Amino acid sequence: MPFLSQGIGNKLKLFISLVFIFIYTSPLYSITGYVRYADASFCMDDCSIYYLEDEYGEFLTWITHLSDVDMLAVFTNRFVEIEGEEVWCIECGAIDVESIEISNECEFPVDCFADPCTVEFCSEFPEAECVPNYCDGCWADYYLNEELLDCNIQTDCIDLTEIDFGDCDMVLGIGWINENCEYISGCDWVADGIDYSIAFYDSMENCSEACENALAPETVTYTLQPGWDLIGLPVIIENSSYQVLFPNSFGETLFSFNEGYLQEEFLQPGVGYWLRFQLDEMIVITGTHLDELTITLSEGWNLISGLNQITNVNNIIDLNNIVISGTIFGYMDGYQNVSQLVPGKSYWVRANQSGTIQIYIE
Repeated sequence: MPFLSQGIGNKLKLFISLVFIFIYTSPLYSITGYVRYADASFCMDDCSIYYLEDEYGEFLTWITHLSDVDMLAVFTNRFVEIEGEEVWCIECGAIDVESIEISNECEFPVDCFADPCTVEFCSEFPEAECVPNYCDGCWADYYLNEELLDCNIQTDCIDLTEIDFGDCDMVLGIGWINENCEYISGCDWVADGIDYSIAFYDSMENCSEACENALAPETVTYTLQPGWDLIGLPVIIENSSYQVLFPNSFGETLFSFNEGYLQEEFLQPGVGYWLRFQLDEMIVITGTHLDELTITLSEGWNLISGLNQITNVNNIIDLNNIVISGTIFGYMDGYQNVSQLVPGKSYWVRANQSGTIQIYIE
């Protein structure tokens, strides 16, 4: 009988242990959905910054990554599959993400005009493999050694102080303003004719790394002569009006080209312009430099400009071979075929079809 009692006792202990494990061990959740950023939450803790939403726009669950919640930023608005255990923060509970992967298994993929991988380029990692994804957008996802890359990390800081993005509540992202990294709201990423989308960051960490003590101004020098010249703007500045940058130019003589000449007021990086000058003079413009440009070309002739560094035309990224060989021309007392793009100048380029090219500083 003692032996039997001991056996029953051991079984009872085992049963209690199993019940204890069942009750107190957090289950591992596996779930899919769209990662959304919460503009506001009553919880105000790390468990209420990001959440999952289903394909009908319904809330599924809060998610977090307690060791580094900012790592979820790169997955914002993406359809993902996650695994993790439920945790509790100060006021809210969430799934603490242990693994997260972008998924293409959504029920309602969008129709895209073209394969995203044919119109995007990851200049930071040119050797990366591109995988298209059509869940809630036309995404070009880049992988290197099976690791998802963030090709939108901005490595150079652009000061957005005093730039007016409009009086709207939409969160544009994190930017450098008033000597700090802050969330910036507005109506659009375009202000005064300039697209500032590349000036925003996905996380405070990326903004701080790029911006703290990193804002060194860059200059471009224009040697001007009376008459017409092809010019470009290879830096970002607050006021890019040609009347401010080139006060001795003739009024109403700034023209871009898009299947015909268009009169302009502001200069944008990557775009080429005709402008008529009155005097022999030297103009120096100071702004924030750009590491790369993505330029959209139309079939036929286009006017483009480059970066604030001499670029060999052989280094232009033309994934779809839309630029017709030998058709890049500059202007100096007449048209000349060129092998380099010079800062501050613009050039005629002929394309055999519409598409995009990339220019970047190595």
